[in-house]
Amino acid sequence: MDFVASLFAGLGLFFIGIRLIGANLKQMAGRKLRRLITRAVSGTGSTAAFGLLAGAIMQSVNAVTFVLVALVSAGAIDKRRAMPVISWANLGTSLLVLVAALNMHDFILVLIGATGLAFYFNLDQASRYRYLVSALLGVGLLFLGVDLIKTAAHALRDSEMLRTAMAMSARFWPVSFAIGLAVALVIQSSTTVTVVAMAMAGAGLLPFAAGAMIVIGAGLGSGLSGLTLAGRLTGSARQLVLYQIALKAVGVAALMLVFLADWIAAGRLVMPLLDHLGLSRSAELAAVYLTLQAASTLCIALLDAPISRLIEAQAPPSIEEVLGKPQYLSEAAMGDADTAILVANREQARLLASLPRYLDALREDGDADDLSVQARCEVDRTITRECNMFLAELAERYTSRDVLDQTLRLRDRNELIVALQTSLVELAESAGGAAYDNVRALLHSLVESLHLMLESLADVAAMPDEEDLRMLRMLTHDRSELMDSIRRRMQAEAMPHDAQQRAFAATTIFERCVWLLRRYVLLLDPAGEEESNARPFEEPSRAGQTLARAM
Repeated sequence: MDFVASLFAGLGLFFIGIRLIGANLKQMAGRKLRRLITRAVSGTGSTAAFGLLAGAIMQSVNAVTFVLVALVSAGAIDKRRAMPVISWANLGTSLLVLVAALNMHDFILVLIGATGLAFYFNLDQASRYRYLVSALLGVGLLFLGVDLIKTAAHALRDSEMLRTAMAMSARFWPVSFAIGLAVALVIQSSTTVTVVAMAMAGAGLLPFAAGAMIVIGAGLGSGLSGLTLAGRLTGSARQLVLYQIALKAVGVAALMLVFLADWIAAGRLVMPLLDHLGLSRSAELAAVYLTLQAASTLCIALLDAPISRLIEAQAPPSIEEVLGKPQYLSEAAMGDADTAILVANREQARLLASLPRYLDALREDGDADDLSVQARCEVDRTITRECNMFLAELAERYTSRDVLDQTLRLRDRNELIVALQTSLVELAESAGGAAYDNVRALLHSLVESLHLMLESLADVAAMPDEEDLRMLRMLTHDRSELMDSIRRRMQAEAMPHDAQQRAFAATTIFERCVWLLRRYVLLLDPAGEEESNARPFEEPSRAGQTLARAM
C-alpha cells in the first residue's frame, strides 16, 4: 500500500510542478531569457552537453521532456531545438545505471527549503522575482515527485513477487519483454527496472537473454509512459512527447533486430562479444541498457526527417499556436529603432484587426469560426505580451527622447488593446443567450455599433488620415448619458431580473469600450484632442449618423 501511495503522491507532485513551471515561465520568458536558453542549445556540442547533463541530473527522460514542454509552451525555446535535447537526455540517464544510483534527495529538500524562505521574505510579491520564485517551487515539486516515484520503485525492487515474475519469464522472451514494458509503464522509469534486472543477473537468478528482453521492454515502457502524462497536450507540446516515444521505439526496434539476428545465428553474435569484453553478468545488462540509449540517439538522428513529418502529421500545430505567433516582431528588427517602431505598429494593427472577430458569434451575419471568444483572447494576449516585452527592450536599448516617446505611446496603446480584449470577452459572455425581445434588440444595436467602431479603428490605425481620425473621434464621443437613459428605461419596464441584468451589464461594457476606443484614437492623433474639445457638437459624418440611428 505504501508503494501505491508514494507512486500516486509522486505523480501528483509531478503534475503540480509541471503546471507551476509552465504558468510562470510564460510570464517570465522575456527576450533575454529566450536568448540565454537559445544560446545554450544553439550548437550541436552545447545541445549535447545540455541534454546529457539534464538527463543525468533528472534521471528521467519524462521529467526532461515536460520541462521542455513548459519552455516551448512559454515560447522560450523552439520545438526543433528541444527535440535533440530529449535525445541526448535519454543517453544521459545511462549515468544512473552506470553508477547504480544518484541520490538527489538532499538537493531537492534544500531547493524547496530555499523557495520557502523566498516566500517567507515575500519575494513572491516582488514584481522582479515573483514568477522566478513560483517557477522554482514548480521545479522543486517536480523533482520531489520524481524522488517519490523512485522511492516507490525502490520498494518495488525488493518485492519478492517481481523477482519471482522475472525468474519465471527466463524461458519466454516475449513474457520478459512484456514484464519490462509493464513495470516501466507503471513506475515511469526504465533505469529502476534495469537495476533490478542487474541485481538478479548478478545473483544468478536471471539469464542474460531474459534480462536483456526485460531491459529492452522497459525502454519502450518508459517511452509510452510519457503519453500517459501528456493529457490534453496539443501542437508542439504533444509533438515533443511523441518524439520521446519515437526515440525509444526506434532504439528498441534496432536492438530487437540485433537479438533476432543473434537468435537466427544460434547465439553466435552477442554472447561471444560480451565474453570477449569480460563483463560480469550485471555489467552485461548495463551494456545492453547503454547500447539501447545510444541506438535510440543514433537512429533518431538518421531518421529525423521522416519521423518529424510523421509526428507533425499526428499532432499538427493547433489554431491557437499558429495564430499566437507574432508576424512582424523579430530580433533583426531590434537593430534599428525606426524599424522596431514600425514592426510594433504593424503588430498592433494586426491585434486591432482581430478585435471585431470577438463579436462575430453575436452578429446575425458574423462569420463565426472554430475559435471561441475566450480562446481568441488567449491567443491575442500572447501577442500583446510579446509586444510589451519587445517595447520594453526597445526602451532599454534606445534612450533618445523621440524613441522613448513613441515607445511609451505604443505601450499605452498596447494596454488599451488588452483592456478592449477583456471587455469584449465580458460583452460576449453577458450578451450570449439573451431571450427577452427588448434586450435582444438592444444587444443587437450595441454589438453592431461597437463592431462598426472596431472595424473603423482597425482600418484607420493601419494608415492614419486626418479626416478619418476626425470621423473616429465623432464615432467615439461620450455615451454616458445615452447609456444611463437606456438603463433607466429598462429598469422601468417589467422584465425578468436576468434580462435586466444582461442589459445593464451590456450597456456598462459598451460604455467602457467606447471610452477605450476614444483613448486609442487620441493616442493615434494627440493633437486631435484639443480639436475635439473645441468642437464638441460638430455634425457627425454619414457613419456617425448611421450609428446614431442604430442607437
